[in-house]
Amino acid sequence: MEEERPRYFPDEGDIPDSLPFTPGFGSTPPCLVGRDELIRDVCALLAGDPASEGGANVLLAPRGLGKTVLLNEIEDAAQAERGWLVLSVSGTDGNLIEETHKAVYRAHNAWVQAHGDPAKRSVSGVSLGAGGLSAGVSFAEESDPRRTGYGDDLRRDLGDLASAAARVGSRVLLTMDEMHSIPLAEARKLGSYIQHIAKRERQGLVFLGAALPYITETLLADRKSTFLQRLAVHTVGPLKEPETRRGLREPIEMHGGLINDDALDASSSAAAGHPYMLQLVGDRMWRAAGGAGNPITINHAKKAIAEAEESLEDHLFAPTWQGLSDNDKRFLAALSVLAEGEDSPRVAAVCEEAGIGRSSASAYRRRLLLSGMASPGSRGRLKLAHPAIGPWLRRSITAGSVRVPEPPLPGI
Repeated sequence: MEEERPRYFPDEGDIPDSLPFTPGFGSTPPCLVGRDELIRDVCALLAGDPASEGGANVLLAPRGLGKTVLLNEIEDAAQAERGWLVLSVSGTDGNLIEETHKAVYRAHNAWVQAHGDPAKRSVSGVSLGAGGLSAGVSFAEESDPRRTGYGDDLRRDLGDLASAAARVGSRVLLTMDEMHSIPLAEARKLGSYIQHIAKRERQGLVFLGAALPYITETLLADRKSTFLQRLAVHTVGPLKEPETRRGLREPIEMHGGLINDDALDASSSAAAGHPYMLQLVGDRMWRAAGGAGNPITINHAKKAIAEAEESLEDHLFAPTWQGLSDNDKRFLAALSVLAEGEDSPRVAAVCEEAGIGRSSASAYRRRLLLSGMASPGSRGRLKLAHPAIGPWLRRSITAGSVRVPEPPLPGI
C-alpha cells in the first residue's frame, strides 16, 4: 500500500486573518504608535501652499526606524482624507525620470482601457505606483500606447496631471522612497520640474521623500539645486519607552493575547525604541506562545529576543557596516570596544582607541550619527544607537566574520 504523502501546509481554518506584528521593512504595523504628531505636522505642510517651503519635504531616519511606513501612512491619508492623486516612485527603480514618466503614462493608459474615450477623461482621484490605479483623472492629451521613450516630456505631463487634479479640486502628491539612492543629476532635474510646476505654473504639486540621514551630506548639500535646498527636513527618531510598551502590548491584546509584566519589561528593553526590532520581538513572542489565548511569559520573551537580535544583525547591522568607509568602520569598532565598559565614551577616547587624530573627531562622529549606528550622548560623548550593536560587532570581529580595516600607512 502506497504511503500517504505528508501534509506540510496548515489547514486554511488554522491560518489567522491577521497577525499583531509585521516584521518587514516598510510594512505598516496594525498598531502604529508614537508617530501621530509627526504625521500631522507633515500633512499640515503638504496641505499648505505648494509653492511655499512646506510644499517639499523629506523624512530622514536610519534603517528600521519606520520612514517608509510613515511615507505610506501619509500617502493613504492624502487619498482617504483629501482625495489627492498619489504618484509613488523609488530611488532604487533605476532611471528616476523615466520611471516617474512611466507612472504618469500608466495612468493615461489605465483610463483609456477603463473608459475607451481618451478625448473625454474626467474623474476625481488616482493612485499611481506599485499599488496601481485606483481611479482615473482628467488629462489634456491622449497617451500613445506605442511610446517607448520616456523622460523628455515629463515636466509637461506632470504639470498636466497637476492641472487636471486642480480642475476637480484635488492636487498631486509625489512621493519618493529611498531618495538617498538617486544620482545627483537626476535629483536636480526632477527637482527643477517639481519647482517649475509648483512655483512658476502655480499648480497643486507637492512632494514628500524618505531617505537615510547621510543624504544631508550628499543631495541636500548640493548648492546648485534650490529645490533640494528648500526641502523641509523631518527627523524620525526612536520611540519613547511608553510608546514602545504600547506598541507591544496593544496589538497582542487586540488579537486576543496576553503578556505578563516581566515579558513586557524584557521585550520593551530589547526593542530600545526601535520600531523594526519592536515588530521582530513582538512577532517572535506571539509565535513562541502559540498565538491567541496563550499568555506570553518571560521565557517566550527571552527566546523571542534572541531570535530577533539575530535577525536584526543579519538584516540591519551587517548591511549598514558594509556601507561604511574604512575609517568609519575603525571608529565604530573602537566605540563598540569602549562601550563594553562605559555606555557613552568620550569621542576623544574613541579617536585614541581607533588611532584617529582628534582633529577629525567631529567628522567621524557626524558620519556615525548619520549612519544610524551611533546616537549622541552627553556633551563630548557618543553611544551606540542600539544595545545589540556592541555585542554583535565585538563577537563578529572575534569570530572573523567582520574585518576592521587596518589604518593607512604614514604618507599614503
